[in-house]
Amino acid sequence: GVAMDYHRLGFTILQGYGLSETSGAATTTRFEDNKIGSVGTPLNSVEIRIDEPNNEGLGEVLIRGPIVMPGYYNNPEANREAFTEDRWFRSGDLGYFDKQGHLFIAGRKKDVIVLPSGKNVYPEDVEAHYAKSPLVGEVCVLGVKDEAGEFAGAEKICAVVVPDFDYLKANHIANAREAIRFELDTLGRELPEYQRARDYIVRAEALPRTATRKVRRFELQKQIEESGAVAKQSREARQVAFSEADKALLDSPAGRALSAAIRQHNPEAEAIHPQMNLELDLGLDSLARAESNVSIEHALGIEFEPEAAAAALTVGEVVKLAEQKMAGNSGIVAGKATTKTSFGALNWSEILASASTETPEVQSVIKQKPVFSFTAWVLMRLIYFAARLLLRMEVKGLENVTRLKRPFLICPNHQSYVDAFLVCSTYPRSLLQQIFHVGWSEFFKGVISAQVARLINVVPVDPDTNLLRAMKAGAAGLRAGKILNIYPEGERSFDGVLHPFKKGAAILATELGVPIVPVTVDGAWRVWPRNSWRIRPAKVRIHFGEPIFVAKDLVHEDPGYEALTEQLKERIQQMLNEMRAKP
Repeated sequence: GVAMDYHRLGFTILQGYGLSETSGAATTTRFEDNKIGSVGTPLNSVEIRIDEPNNEGLGEVLIRGPIVMPGYYNNPEANREAFTEDRWFRSGDLGYFDKQGHLFIAGRKKDVIVLPSGKNVYPEDVEAHYAKSPLVGEVCVLGVKDEAGEFAGAEKICAVVVPDFDYLKANHIANAREAIRFELDTLGRELPEYQRARDYIVRAEALPRTATRKVRRFELQKQIEESGAVAKQSREARQVAFSEADKALLDSPAGRALSAAIRQHNPEAEAIHPQMNLELDLGLDSLARAESNVSIEHALGIEFEPEAAAAALTVGEVVKLAEQKMAGNSGIVAGKATTKTSFGALNWSEILASASTETPEVQSVIKQKPVFSFTAWVLMRLIYFAARLLLRMEVKGLENVTRLKRPFLICPNHQSYVDAFLVCSTYPRSLLQQIFHVGWSEFFKGVISAQVARLINVVPVDPDTNLLRAMKAGAAGLRAGKILNIYPEGERSFDGVLHPFKKGAAILATELGVPIVPVTVDGAWRVWPRNSWRIRPAKVRIHFGEPIFVAKDLVHEDPGYEALTEQLKERIQQMLNEMRAKP
């Protein structure tokens, strides 16, 4: 890619290939025969062949000629490994010749990942593909042991990623791990299935490299295998010395408030350093970060701007942002904050109790709009009949929604952009006009999309930059007797497999005492796939499950938000299994 860019600019780039053991170059591209991407053809008096080539002609590059060293000094064992019986030098590189005799290098033989299927994966090719994402600063693809897979102990592909933090800040991306996993999942669909990464490790620390900037793959793999949990690995790797300025920053009211909030979410966080990344080093997801920010706001009497809070990725950046806000407040508030010596846990009940129905976005969904209501119902009826005809849509269990007393939550799994329209198309008019959504504001910035949002009762809030506002909007609508449609997955599935659930729905259900209706949608991912603008017909099934009443139906011993979130996911997965078992 770099050579091609230079070529377009009018520069001629010639490449050579060789090792220290070959006294420098063994091949080179030539002015009269310069094939970009190749390392050229052998020099005069140099022979090169491919050892045991596979079906694609790929194998280890062997070199013979006067440029090759006689051998390693006083090391007969190394010489036996480095040379064949007829004195061909084993380069350790994998390569192939094209039909014109140009040599191409695919990577190091020792770096090849051999999968249980017998397929070979060449990490550098996969890394180059994943590096296309602007979210990725560094990436290394490794083969790690898959203890839980079908072939226990065999290798699976894992991508270790260091984000481009400047890009994250510039684009107000707070949850790097989720954004990168989503992006690499999408890019992975362009690769053959066996080349796709199955796990992602997103870390703040730079990848270990040699003096020539090559990734130390063995060292990195050893770090991963020895550390176990990714968060633990990051914390240990990121431990650095504390300067007096660091200690002062953490001992400030804002520093103590943030440290207390972090330990509420991650009790194992022992040494918290200003340089630590809240998500990657300390394990705080988007909701935990939002809760931490709210804790600081409540403790210090300040309020963050959403974009500024989203751009503060490290402990030090959040503390400094809080101190700036305190400096802008009155001396009374700042003085009061400095006398605090302890900070309590975040109280979601107290926060949601302050949710107001008087905000413009909430008012837009609770006010009666007969004309809009009728227009929306007609549109949904058209979608319903079109889906029944073109998608052979089947609907089951709608009575679990129509007979339930308002307010309540409707929580479907998320497979496609069409999910909300298909689910809402099944409702009778009396129910449809009571439904509202808290949706990603990025989709509703235009004039037309804003009208669509108003038509289908969407409160446009970006949950990444203002999750607290989204939670309050949901609580306010529920208190007004409305029905909130919310996706606990938070992202669309590529293949219908459930992603981890977020606990926002569980918090609302628990604190407001309202039931949750689990909804399973299947087949929508085929209708409008995640990485495509092409809509195609495919069978869709929708199943409305029996409501989950928090006090009565929670079967886990722990009555917390996490337990209810897991209960919801288990119920949707069970319905999904039953649905797919049906012929």
